[in-house]
Amino acid sequence: MSDQVLPARLPSLTSLRFVLALAVVLCHLTLISGIFDIGPESPPALLEPIATGAVSGFFVLSGFVLTWAHTPGETRRAFWRRRFWKIAPNHVLAWALAVAFFGVIVATPATVLADGDSTGAAVADLFLVQSWIPDPDFFFSFNAPSWSISCEAFFYAVFPTLLAAVSRIPARRLGSCWAALAAATLLMPLVATLVPGPPLYDWLPINANSMWFVYLCPPMRLSEFALGILTARLVRTGRWPHLNRVQVTVPAVAVLGLLPCLPAQYALGMAMAAPLALIIAALTRADLHGRARLMHHPYLIALGEASFALYLTHYPLMLTVRHMLGVERTFAALPGVAIITALTTLSIAVSLAVYRYYELPIMRRWSRPRTPPAAAPAHLATGTTATPAPRRPVADRRSDHR
Repeated sequence: MSDQVLPARLPSLTSLRFVLALAVVLCHLTLISGIFDIGPESPPALLEPIATGAVSGFFVLSGFVLTWAHTPGETRRAFWRRRFWKIAPNHVLAWALAVAFFGVIVATPATVLADGDSTGAAVADLFLVQSWIPDPDFFFSFNAPSWSISCEAFFYAVFPTLLAAVSRIPARRLGSCWAALAAATLLMPLVATLVPGPPLYDWLPINANSMWFVYLCPPMRLSEFALGILTARLVRTGRWPHLNRVQVTVPAVAVLGLLPCLPAQYALGMAMAAPLALIIAALTRADLHGRARLMHHPYLIALGEASFALYLTHYPLMLTVRHMLGVERTFAALPGVAIITALTTLSIAVSLAVYRYYELPIMRRWSRPRTPPAAAPAHLATGTTATPAPRRPVADRRSDHR
């Protein structure tokens, strides 16, 4: 069965992006709020698997959406141009804010969550190669969440080749390929337990090299992106199985519930790739059949459109506010929750402004080449008069969310 002609827009997945980004933001805010001590049983440590799972969801979602929205015959150059103008402006803005915080506001390597005082680390962060370097002073420097964008940049580079390879898989074999790749994402954390290295955090029983291998190394995370590509192909060809809500949600709950019994590497997100692929496929099918009413709420979609800005800008913003409040200062539960709520609201408001007045205009102007001007009408060249032809429509300037 060949790919069906299906709607390019999937509002539920746009809303899902906000849910995933919010999980990351809340995890970071609990780490710096001053309410909790950082320990293996503390709320920040318990939130960590949800946040790392959200990042895995982003990787799967990225592969899914790019495949779903792919236009046959599109050149690699056109694809890479859109991707560059989607990620580069927000990344550079957030990077500049982080550099300003560490270099101007703090003016010292001592920070809440990162050291980030190296010029080399700043350059690696700016050019999105930090995740290739197995050193916490690089992959968690300056705007720490951008390590995942370093992985995404690698995914975009190989996407045209990867999509071409997946497109050559016979439709009848897509299911077995998906199952094999899902199994690989479940087994990779177990492989990571064999990687030796120095300790990283007192509260996280994973050494630095093992964490880099299973959490930050771009080639290792490519399996989640590829899983998203395969999921999209299965849904498009009509070969994705019909699953009820219990079948869709139980795997994600089961993985989270089993984490205390599994090696600590399983808390770093990759094991959530397959369960989240089930959720992404279910939301897509709900969109296609008009059943996803909650995820179609205009406010939730608007927040989803600004989720990339939220993901990148919240970190330097929260570090700045935390510095103003006092890095070593602790808070009781009530004022601490108030700080988290205020910072979350502020981060969302900033992301909406960045999307509306910065990201969107840049995307509209630069992500696609401008339509060349039409040739002068013949009556102007000959000096004759004629009824003006209807004005040609301008090029489509809608935001490209792929």
